[in-house]
Formats: sequence, C-alpha cells, structure tokens
Amino acid sequence: MHAWMITNAEVITPTEVLSPGFVWVEGTKIREIGQWEEGMYLPEREGLQVLDAKGAIVMPGIIDIHTDAMDMEIIPRPGADIPIAIAARELERKMSACGITTVFHSLHLGYESAETHSRSKYSRNEVFAEVSRMAAGPTLLHNKIHLRFELSGIKAYEECLALLEGGSISLLSVMDHTPGQGQFNKTNFKAHILSQGKSESEFEEELALRLSRPKVEGEQLSQLIDLALELGIAVASHDDDSIEKVDNMLALGVQICEFPITMEAAAHASSMGMHVAGGASNVLRGGSLSGNLRIAEAVTQGAVGILCSDYYPASILHSIFRLHRAYGLSLPDAVNLASLHPAQATGLAGVTGSLEEGKEADLLVVRLIDDIPMVTHTMVAGSMVMQTAHK
Repeated sequence: MHAWMITNAEVITPTEVLSPGFVWVEGTKIREIGQWEEGMYLPEREGLQVLDAKGAIVMPGIIDIHTDAMDMEIIPRPGADIPIAIAARELERKMSACGITTVFHSLHLGYESAETHSRSKYSRNEVFAEVSRMAAGPTLLHNKIHLRFELSGIKAYEECLALLEGGSISLLSVMDHTPGQGQFNKTNFKAHILSQGKSESEFEEELALRLSRPKVEGEQLSQLIDLALELGIAVASHDDDSIEKVDNMLALGVQICEFPITMEAAAHASSMGMHVAGGASNVLRGGSLSGNLRIAEAVTQGAVGILCSDYYPASILHSIFRLHRAYGLSLPDAVNLASLHPAQATGLAGVTGSLEEGKEADLLVVRLIDDIPMVTHTMVAGSMVMQTAHK
C-alpha cells in the first residue's frame, strides 16, 4: 500500500485553515490531518513519500457537476469531429491540471438546436456509449455523466429512459430552451436571431416554430424524474426564472437548481433547501454573458452554494480565490462551494468532497504564481495523477 505525507502546508478543511498543517494519505484514503511542526516525527513506513508543500495550499479536489467541456472537446468546431476516445482521454488530462478530481460530463440529449449547430457525424447514442465506456476505467479522475435532457426532445424520451436504466448516469437535469422564458427571454432570443443576419419576419417565424414544439411535461415529466430518483440519480432543474418554476420543480422532487436566472429564484430555491448551483465563469468574468444573475453577489447573499465550470473548466479554481479576496469569503467557505457542497448535492459527501480523515484522498496542492492560483499536484484516490513545477 502506497502512502504520502504532505507537510508544511496551508491545509483547508471544511471549517478551518491549518497553517502549517499536514495530510497523511494511506492507500486511497486520508488517514490523518493535523498541525505540522518543524522536526515533527514522520511515521516509519516503507514506501512513504514525503512532499514538502513549502507553504502551498492543500485543498480538496474540485467536484464539477456541470461542464460542457466533453462535447466541446469532441466537436471543437462545427463539423470538426475528434475521435471520442481521444477527446475523452485528453480532456481528463486538462481537467486534472485545473484541479478537478470528480467531473460530471454534461452531455445533452434531445437538444435539436445544439445537434444541428454541431454538424457532428456522431449520434448522441455513440457519444454517451463511448464516454460511458471511458468512465468505467482505467481513468485519471472520477468520471461521471450528467445527462442534460431537453424537454422539447420528445423523440429522445425513450432513449433518455434507457440511458437512466442503463446505470451509467449519475445526474439528470431537465432543460427547456424554449424562447420566452428561462435564459432565452423574448428580447434575448430576438437579438440572437437578428445577430445572425436574419430579418424581423424570420425572427417571428422562428419564434412561432419553437413555441409550437411539443414538450415532455405533465405525467411524462413526472415519470422521468421519478425513475431517476428511484435509481438514486440526483435531478436538477435548469435556468429557473421565477419562484413559481422553482416550486414546480420542487413538487416534482427536484433538489438541485442550476443556473437560476434571477436573485429571486435563487434565493427562494435556497430557502426551500435546494442545492443552488451557479457558473464559476460568471464569477471570474464579473457577470453573466446574458445579463442575468451575478453569481458572486448571489453567493455572498447565501442564494448560491455550488460553483460549476459550465463552459470553462479552469474557472472554478480561480473563482474560489476571487470570492475569497474580492468578496471576503473565508477560504474554507469558498473552497466548500467547489467541493463539499457539490458532493452533498450528488450524494458523494460520505466519500469525497473535503479533507477529512477516512475520506478518499482527492486533493490538490495549489501555489500562487504572480498571485494566480496554479495547481502543482493533483491526487485522486491516493494516486498522484498530475505534477508540475514552475521555473
């Protein structure tokens, strides 16, 4: 059994910072965490590897419950298909350098607009099958699949049920990108259509077409969510824009509210006990691309408790430190947004998500380079999967 002793570190636990501290890893688990003292006795253990952190931060690995990176890695440009197996393996390497140790690859299904835009030769069934095969191992990270089901995808409904029953899905979200609500209010949708060089009349035609599409709702939607919950799969809503929509999702058994559009919706979801997730890219950039909720403000008001990367995997680590420095969150509170809280939302908190004795040794060594947090070591289940150095 291999073992690591990480010493002389600024160790971030869920409630405090041990500085200097140490983390002792045995096999795949954290054996002990404590205060480090110079000259402290090291356990006599054959094969023990000692890493002097030299004052660097040691924190739990990031758990990203929503990232579109896999689809973007497979199809970096419309029609430019990369072999799925290669894309999946290369993405793992990139994510390990971003400090992500558990990733929920967010793969869309039934989202006709996205499929048309991608011009991919791969069917959605092929993408799910190959990513599932890769996730089964051997892997660098804990790879899981987040199935993003578009409610207008009536034709993909049975396929969605089959994927859930197949055992490879760990998170389901139900999306509705119909214009006029959610992220795509009528004003934003019109601006989007006109920016493509289309006319006012073409906008009206496109709006009427999309509004006329049938959707999975009522009994069908209830059956879908009930199936996921029966299988132990966490379920999220998407782009909630009102208290009414939050209440509708809660009534269906949904417990994760991701990317709420307004502070009102986010605050209500949080007050009702939902796990509320926002985009770390929004925090890093200072606001929403669509002019919606500013996640940093929602975090400080207790309305958002989870950071996910959405479209830029590196954003989570940098947002943690931005929230700590610019908004006054303690390091433990900022780190919990990206580790313990997403673990709690997806049922993983008993296994990973924080630096606590007995949990999986999923952790990072982070050093500030020009005041920018950079991951120098990534450990997953006790194995050092990424290590680098700066000259």
